[in-house]
Amino acid sequence: MRRRTRGAAALAAAALALAGCSAADPGAGPEAPAGSYAVMGDWLGCEVFGDFAELQTRLGATGIDGDLQSTPIGEGIDAESAGCAALLDLAVFEDVQGTFAYSAAGDAAVRGGLAPWNDEAEAEANFADRVAQRRENAAGIAYTGETEGELGGEWDKSLYIAADTEQRYYLDAYGRKGDWVVYLSLDFLHDPGVSAYESAPEFYPDASAESMAVYPFTTESLVAWITGEHLPQIQTEILQRAESEAGQ
Repeated sequence: MRRRTRGAAALAAAALALAGCSAADPGAGPEAPAGSYAVMGDWLGCEVFGDFAELQTRLGATGIDGDLQSTPIGEGIDAESAGCAALLDLAVFEDVQGTFAYSAAGDAAVRGGLAPWNDEAEAEANFADRVAQRRENAAGIAYTGETEGELGGEWDKSLYIAADTEQRYYLDAYGRKGDWVVYLSLDFLHDPGVSAYESAPEFYPDASAESMAVYPFTTESLVAWITGEHLPQIQTEILQRAESEAGQ
């Protein structure tokens, strides 16, 4: 499989997203694969992210809604990357007030991807494209309280953007190391226990938002772990696997 050009890949990814389907990458151009793409071009996305096992543990996920969606480069809505996506079930808040029973379940959506390229210039341009798309916010999501920062570890370029909305919290993180780019996007419903307290604190005079939380994490601790520990560890594992396979 040869690597398509950046422009062709972006157009193909957009077309796949609009069509709601996937197609194999036929390749374009006479050059043989080079750089990290020559090593990582046939990797599957969920292999790169360990089936999100560590993330599921950190989120306290109770299950996966459906199946993990693991795709190689050339397939899925982001044909430039080997992707992994999942919808996760999170903790449930339950309460009884007199004859009224209330239950609300948390949930999260996560997508990660590894985009290897033929050289650093391609990877640098792809990193910039991805960050620009996030900043443009074409979906028109009403973000509030946005914060930005760099990832922990050693990257040539990195950025994360965390932001709240009325019902969900969003985290988008991007890192470039040499001629490959990795990203992780996560959004999750506000803690249903905290939401119950904040919507009717008079029902819980002896409680607090913190005491009624059902998630085993706070937003701040989760963002710190993903950006400061999890993605640097993913980077290490990518580099170790690439080195091992390149030497075979």
